[in-house]
Amino acid sequence: MINRSFFGIAPPKLTYETISDEPPKPVSVFPKEKVTLFINEPLEKAAKLLIQTGTRVSAGQKLQLTTDSKTYVVSPVSGSIDAVTPFTGVMEKQMTSVVIRVEKDEGDPEVDGAFEAAAKTPGLETARDFLSGLPGAPDFSALARSDDPVKTILIMGADNDLMTITNQFVVRTEGGAIKDGVDALRRITGGRNVNMIMAVPSNLVQAAGAAGVAVKGVSNLFPHANPEMIALGFVGPEALGHKDSVAFFTAEAVARIGQAFKKGKVPFEKLITFVGKDGSKKIVSAPVGTPVKDILEKVGATVKDGDRIIFGGPMTGVSIYSIDHPVEPDTDAIIIQDKSQIIPSEDLACINCGQCVRVCPTHVPVNVLIRYLDAGEYEQAAEQAELDACIECGYCTYVCESRIPIFQHIRLAKHALKRMKAAEENNA
Repeated sequence: MINRSFFGIAPPKLTYETISDEPPKPVSVFPKEKVTLFINEPLEKAAKLLIQTGTRVSAGQKLQLTTDSKTYVVSPVSGSIDAVTPFTGVMEKQMTSVVIRVEKDEGDPEVDGAFEAAAKTPGLETARDFLSGLPGAPDFSALARSDDPVKTILIMGADNDLMTITNQFVVRTEGGAIKDGVDALRRITGGRNVNMIMAVPSNLVQAAGAAGVAVKGVSNLFPHANPEMIALGFVGPEALGHKDSVAFFTAEAVARIGQAFKKGKVPFEKLITFVGKDGSKKIVSAPVGTPVKDILEKVGATVKDGDRIIFGGPMTGVSIYSIDHPVEPDTDAIIIQDKSQIIPSEDLACINCGQCVRVCPTHVPVNVLIRYLDAGEYEQAAEQAELDACIECGYCTYVCESRIPIFQHIRLAKHALKRMKAAEENNA
């Protein structure tokens, strides 16, 4: 919900969606022909690939490009590999697309047993080797550091962006799986004294009580459910100064971790908040890799020329260009926007109205920052205008009177600075 001041002086107040006491039954979608998975590694044509077109795969089978690859995907279906091609993602991220043609229906899958054997000795190595591509996209790398070990694990039961209720749905309906996941995380961290906190909307504090961790309520005002805002509020200012001391896991990721170790099988079903053109919401359950077109057909939604498909929420989501684009492990929401509802960005100069500064939760001088970014002076933006303090909530773009895509400018600048730093280190 969006509340604006009648006089237009105070900034608008945005509030998160809250799930009802009787959540909707998920709409189950199974891929009709193909699934597409993205391996977070560029395709090296000169390397001897382990996976080739025509290779048979089973549900639960781990797929990696070479024997030395550190990244992988797990097939959610049984079938054969249809294509292995390069793929360029957001911010020119170089990945490999693996398309699998479904040959078995959802009632008779072939299941690979490698994880079932490994799950009998649960630990960090097993989690990293099989579960990094789980729905919810758990990141186990933070738990592997020995020089600066994680002190706090924050379980995100509140959804970061607007119009999204995916993690709230998990908290409301899968308390037992979350508890199993919490127990698994304790084993994964090797019994270290790691503090675990679950952050949920205030109306879900009681429902989350069975998880076996401390539960704290989050304000319904945007962007208080942003992970860094939660870390600041629950851990303290030191969390922002030492971000590596905090590890973030979504409630869905924790539930899937628990489900995996309890059943000895890798779960594939991703829960998604589907928002239609009229704003109506459904919870959709679909295997990772399912193309959007299969979801559109199942829910009866149509997309015409000029409409927009957004992966993620309205503040920080990314538009996709094809209905063949697949559901990814971190796809918490899919929003269909009619072309008549789209407010275009404009190439106008900042008018210095100050709205972005008033709403910024970390008090970044956004009006100064955007001038550096518009000029491509990214290093100066970091040194003089607190670029690194931005938590990427997207609020500044929402209130911008000049319709400047500030959020996209900021993401581009951070990406460019990382590339510059990496190039300097490689040439040192």
